[in-house]
Amino acid sequence: MYSDKELDKLIEKRGMLKGINSTLGITAIVMVSVFIIYTILLGKTASEHFFGIKTWIEQTLGWYYIAIMMLAFLVCMFVLFSKAGRIRLGRDDERPEFSNFAWFSMLFGCGTGAGMLFFSMSEPLIHFASGWSGGNPFVSAEVKGAVAAFFEAKQAALNAGLLPGDEGFPIPNDLVAEAAAGGLKLTVFHWGAVAWAMYGVVGLSLAYFSFRKGLPLSMRSALYPLIGDKIYGPIGHAVDILAVFGTIFGIATTLGLGVEQIGAGLVSLGVLAEKSQTVTIVSIVLITVIATFSATTGVAKGIKMLSELNSWICLIILAFFLMASNANYLIASTLTGLGEYISSAVQMSLWTARSDDERTWQGGWTIFYWGWWIAWAAFVGMFIARISRGRTIREFVLGVMIIPTLVSTVWFGVIGSAGIYESLYSADMSIYTTAVNNWDYAGTLYTAFDVISPGVVATIAKIAALVVVVVFFVTSADSGTLVLGRLLAFGKRPPIQQRIIWGCMLGAVTLVILLLGGKEALKALQAASIAGALPFTFVIIAMSIGLVKSLMAENNELIENEEKMQEIINKEISDLS
Repeated sequence: MYSDKELDKLIEKRGMLKGINSTLGITAIVMVSVFIIYTILLGKTASEHFFGIKTWIEQTLGWYYIAIMMLAFLVCMFVLFSKAGRIRLGRDDERPEFSNFAWFSMLFGCGTGAGMLFFSMSEPLIHFASGWSGGNPFVSAEVKGAVAAFFEAKQAALNAGLLPGDEGFPIPNDLVAEAAAGGLKLTVFHWGAVAWAMYGVVGLSLAYFSFRKGLPLSMRSALYPLIGDKIYGPIGHAVDILAVFGTIFGIATTLGLGVEQIGAGLVSLGVLAEKSQTVTIVSIVLITVIATFSATTGVAKGIKMLSELNSWICLIILAFFLMASNANYLIASTLTGLGEYISSAVQMSLWTARSDDERTWQGGWTIFYWGWWIAWAAFVGMFIARISRGRTIREFVLGVMIIPTLVSTVWFGVIGSAGIYESLYSADMSIYTTAVNNWDYAGTLYTAFDVISPGVVATIAKIAALVVVVVFFVTSADSGTLVLGRLLAFGKRPPIQQRIIWGCMLGAVTLVILLLGGKEALKALQAASIAGALPFTFVIIAMSIGLVKSLMAENNELIENEEKMQEIINKEISDLS
């Protein structure tokens, strides 16, 4: 194991690479620069290559992504219920640095916050009613037919001048209700325990080997039980470079979704006539500058403050839907969705597409999500590790995997169910049309505000949502600059100039991907996350093996110490008697 002085010798002391390892820094900069130049020079050809990689992975390696996610889930379950769960991430007398509320706020702000807002209403609606590529594979053809028939009948009734409650206006039947529950169940699955388990494995590995074993807060440290001091050589460099590669594309996906949401919000508020490339460019530049500035203030000052602010605004948005829509329906639907998810979680986690339509659907949804979580795992895992020092392993896993699943259920349950309820029972089809027919993910939420509570209240709600997405955008980019700097510096805190450099790099990659996709920006983002995740999956496998091996060894030491202590106690009792 290298000492701090030995590690310092591997860090540049001056120049552009000051504060990071020169080999790692040059490799990463060249890698990103080549990607940017390649996409700019080849244009449409680069786009075709990019989408071709995505299609190949979907068609041939979908099963592999599913297996990797299940591996992460099983590792988390193992450590949660084993005696190793009481091991503290740090010294035995250490306690958490952040309060539970601040900790949870930062988990969501830098974990999935921007995406949760982007898909909050559109995804449940699409899984409920869309027939794209066969539609939701977990509901029957009969159910899908009933949903299609209902909305055809509703549109015809509205065209005839009928309103809800009038004779002849269609009423949803049990099959439609089943589809609604299925849409919510599938959404929670994509954002639930399996998704967060990936963050859990990476974050736990980093926190355990760094705070408990004294190794650098870096991806390579998780391989120490397997290769020892070789982690400081070429193998370790390769691991950290793969983490940088995945992190850049994972963050770019999130930032791209944020830009789409910002543009849709400004159009909905009437600030812009329509979304354009100019808006995309300006949004990325401005928020990248804000995020880079925030990164220079440190975790405690910057991200913590922004994350807590966003948590309160999100609670207000949830309260808005509960008060403005049908609270009874929203609560009942949320509970039903949670129950459906729990009962079907294993089946959905292992389901693998077999037909062409199923592969297309799974590639566009589940494999995209799994690729996103894997690509983003290095970034989120390191950030979670950084803010989790002093917590026990069991507390860490519960906080990172179980509680976010419940929060995701409430978030999508309330907001998604509000969209479904208004689509079913109101005299309006705009929410349904925006999500299901137009596939306008970013615009669905803003449309719902106008339908549910038009006027001044809708404007206030839109502004609140816009603030949330901007802050999520900033915290994601903010954390990303910090994490990328640490990955290139053996876990050490990077100087300000490195956070500025990598903040600009992130903004440039995000901009290139969005412009590369053009009108199909979301597909470009999906391609980025899926392709960026593949190399990092090999690190995940090695990391999981190293973590379990080390925990089992320490767990055995705990058992031996307990047995020795019990022998001493028994001897004392015997002597006293």
